Amino acid sequence: MATPLEAPSTCPVCDRPPSNAYVEFAELRFDECKECGAVFRGPERTPLLPADFYEQGYFHGRKSGRDRRFEHRVKKAQSWISDCLDQHPGATALLDVGCSFGYVLEGARRLGLTASGTDISKYAVERCAQLGFDARVGTVDRLPFDDASFDIVVMKHVLEHTPQPKVALAEVKRVLRPSGRVLIAVPDLDYWKGRWWRRRGRYFKPTELGAQHFVYYDERALARVVEHSGFALAARSKAYFRARRGSWWERARWLGLALWQSLARGLHLRRELYFIGARPSA
Repeated sequence: MATPLEAPSTCPVCDRPPSNAYVEFAELRFDECKECGAVFRGPERTPLLPADFYEQGYFHGRKSGRDRRFEHRVKKAQSWISDCLDQHPGATALLDVGCSFGYVLEGARRLGLTASGTDISKYAVERCAQLGFDARVGTVDRLPFDDASFDIVVMKHVLEHTPQPKVALAEVKRVLRPSGRVLIAVPDLDYWKGRWWRRRGRYFKPTELGAQHFVYYDERALARVVEHSGFALAARSKAYFRARRGSWWERARWLGLALWQSLARGLHLRRELYFIGARPSA
């Protein structure tokens, strides 16, 4: 007979004891914090991931060449980076945490920035180095770069992979220069599969994302951990209006995004939270 799961740890966002179990499997349990809204993984019985999980096998089937998919991801990255540049036009250096095959790095380079990356995967880092980028093996909790090295840090679907988000954001703050920007994207806990398909969806299953993800955030929880880590919230949605490019097309695009984001949020169809945090100027 299986032994009971260990007692849950405190909430990684607000340090309060969890209020109740959110979903439970034989291998692990996710707990919910009623104080801040975060859902986080409790101790697992045995390690779910092999030591080499994030190496070449993790990227199996992903196209890494300069094909249509690569170009599509680079263009998306340019759009994200442009949101940060609109707020911080003097930016010259960008760090992508979890750089994968260099989509964000290539987008930054095309926008005239010096781009560096870090990833837990040696395989991914080698692929980025082949494209001519300064890429280093490292973790989100310990970034392999000096203090105040960057104006923009991108964390696209990275923060959910650490049980210590405040440690990770402290590292981001350390490597950012004054007035720098951090762009954070994470799965939205309020997406309908996160709320109502707890056992059937991919979010929590030990054989799916539950093996990789430690913390799930709703909008309230993500805002709390970002602000409590010393960042001011400069944007809370992809519907960020770029004031410097206020053409009729940009205004129409912003209005469409704003309407969609509002509708998707209300209907629990928004899959991703998209925040931009600003480091204080001093």
